[in-house]
Amino acid sequence: MPEGMMRDPALDTLAEIANDNLAERLRHESAARILTAACHLRARFGAQTENLVDSLATAWDPRALTALEYAEGLPVRVLDGLLGAAPRWARAMRDLIPQDAAA
Repeated sequence: MPEGMMRDPALDTLAEIANDNLAERLRHESAARILTAACHLRARFGAQTENLVDSLATAWDPRALTALEYAEGLPVRVLDGLLGAAPRWARAMRDLIPQDAAA
């Protein structure tokens, strides 16, 4: 592709689907959303758990990498662990956050 031309996101998605890579992309995007939420909740409420989600979010430096770049760099087993631990983490966080703050 010539320099300066924008890539078409629809064509990128089509290529991911055709190459059977869409599921992996969605896993990375989900992990990035989880990590971002963990960082925002920690900053806003000081809430943190002993869950893998918070451990990974604490290790991520958003000044150095985007959440997606960080998630893409995680080993598959760690990514699997993060995605598996996320529902437990979300329930624990929900219990830690004051009810009036969630509204």
